[in-house]
Amino acid sequence: MKEFFQSPKIKIFLSVLLVLIMLSVFTRNVENNIVSATLNTVTYGLSKVTAAVAEDKSGEKSYDELKEENELLSQANRELRARLIDYYSVKEENTRLWKFYELKKEHEDFSLIPATVLRRDSNDEFGSFTIDKGTSSNIGVGDPVISDNGLIGWISEADLYTAKVVTVLSPQTSIGAVDKATGDTGIITGSSKYAEDNRTMLSKLDADNKIEKGDIISSSGSAGIYPKGLVLGEVIDIGYDTYDTSHYAVIEPYDDISKIIDVAVISGYEGQGEILVPD
Repeated sequence: MKEFFQSPKIKIFLSVLLVLIMLSVFTRNVENNIVSATLNTVTYGLSKVTAAVAEDKSGEKSYDELKEENELLSQANRELRARLIDYYSVKEENTRLWKFYELKKEHEDFSLIPATVLRRDSNDEFGSFTIDKGTSSNIGVGDPVISDNGLIGWISEADLYTAKVVTVLSPQTSIGAVDKATGDTGIITGSSKYAEDNRTMLSKLDADNKIEKGDIISSSGSAGIYPKGLVLGEVIDIGYDTYDTSHYAVIEPYDDISKIIDVAVISGYEGQGEILVPD
C-alpha cells in the first residue's frame, strides 16, 4: 500500500484530483456540473484501485493484477482528460457570450452564436476572415457578424463547421445606415481607398445632409437584412466624389478589424426579412 502511493504516477494523479476539487469550490454552478461529474468518475476509479491494494495485505501482486490496476488508472485518466476538455470548452463559450451580454439585454430577440477567428485571408485587402462555426451551428449566408463594439461584417460562405466573413471594409458590403444625431441616411460600403486604414464609407448621402465629424453611424434596418441600431462606427471626414457627383462620409469602426478574435453571428432576430417603411 505504501509503495503504491509513493509511485510517481499516482502522485501526479492525486495532484490533478486536488486541482479539480479546488475548481469545484471556486467555479460557477454551470461549470460545477462538469467538474463534479469528472470527480465522480475519477474517484470511482481510484477507489477501485485502492480497494484492490487494501485486499492484498502482503503487498505482492501478480502481473495480471498490476496490469488490471494500470488499465483502470489509464481509463480514469482518459475520462479525466475528456471531461476537462468539455469543462474548458464550456468555460470559453461562457466567456465569449459574456462579451455580448449588454447587447443581448438590449436586444432579447437576437439569436447570438459566439465564434472565434480561425484564419485571415492574407490576399484580401478588405480583411475577410474565417470563423470556427458553420451551418451545424445554424449559421447561414447573409447573417450579420458583430464584435462587442458593433457590426463588422456578414457571412458570405458557410460549410458545416466554418464560415467566411466579409467585413464592412469591403466594396461587397452594402448596409443601410443612419446618422444617430441628424437622421441622415446612406449606404455603408467599403473602398480600397480607405480599407488599409481600417475605414469604410457612408455613401449615397443627400446634398443637404447635416452630418458632422464625430457623429455615430448605426444600421437602419431598412432592408430586413441587418437589425436596426447596430453601431457601425464614427464619422471622421466628409467628402464629395466629383466622378459620380455624390456626397459621402468616411467612417471608422470602433474595432481594428485586422485584430478581432472573438465575434458573434446573429442567426435570427425579430423582424428579419421585413422591409421597413420610412415614417
